[in-house]
Amino acid sequence: MKIIVCVKQIYHTYARTGTDPDKMFIAPEDTVARINPYDEAALETALCFKDLDPETEITLLTLGPLIAESGLRRCLAMGADNLVQIDAERQLDSKNKSEYMAKAVEEIGADIVLCGKESLDTQNGQVGAFLARILNVPFVSVVLEFRLKSNNIEVIRSAGRGVRERIECPVPVVLSVDMGQKEPRLPTYMSKKKAEFFQIQTLSYYDSEMNKQKVSHDVFPPRPRPKKAAAPDSSLDPYNRIDFLLTGTRVEKKGAVLRGDAEVLADGIVSFLDEHGFLNAEKAE
Repeated sequence: MKIIVCVKQIYHTYARTGTDPDKMFIAPEDTVARINPYDEAALETALCFKDLDPETEITLLTLGPLIAESGLRRCLAMGADNLVQIDAERQLDSKNKSEYMAKAVEEIGADIVLCGKESLDTQNGQVGAFLARILNVPFVSVVLEFRLKSNNIEVIRSAGRGVRERIECPVPVVLSVDMGQKEPRLPTYMSKKKAEFFQIQTLSYYDSEMNKQKVSHDVFPPRPRPKKAAAPDSSLDPYNRIDFLLTGTRVEKKGAVLRGDAEVLADGIVSFLDEHGFLNAEKAE
């Protein structure tokens, strides 16, 4: 059984201290490169399958420059057999990414293709569905585990609110994996040292080979919503109108702030509930 795990390298932003609006006010020290956690869950799911079938071959497939090479080598040390990088420098949308990855999957060959349910940065969750459509194979989303059953595979997926769904489908197949109860395993020291010298295979494709329908030029976070400000009262004198505009709208806060020890706070909460009828037994019924 051949399994390909699609692994995305992302920049996780934890602060905004930059001054350049063209860079979304993000300085180089505000981000850390890491492996998408949903893809790590997909790798752990593949490794659990390999524990039952040691002849399984797991290949990691990543797209773009190696911004998180140490994370990729850690994934190799966890138990993957190969690491393939698709050379792509320009910004790609989900459809274009899927086309590049589909071409690599066809070249490498795989029975099962795994990817994370979504990425931590964009959170669109479209690559798996696009990839299955281009490869013309079945697609199952939000997968928790899978196992081999006769010539097919049996998939357990989350249907929301704790409900589980059992699906049987033929191979080849594309699965998008959700976070399960199993934490990604920790690699051993020897496997990490061995992964440091592993030769990464690189695949290059020309843009002319792809069916480009649209090109993504930039990805940026949503702009902050403007604060609604009421117009100053025309009956005020000019000084107060200017003061109103400079200081912003004066919004009267509703409610009261409770202060004091635990006994005073408890009495205040009970009084509030009683005043608004929450402690009325007839209304409660």
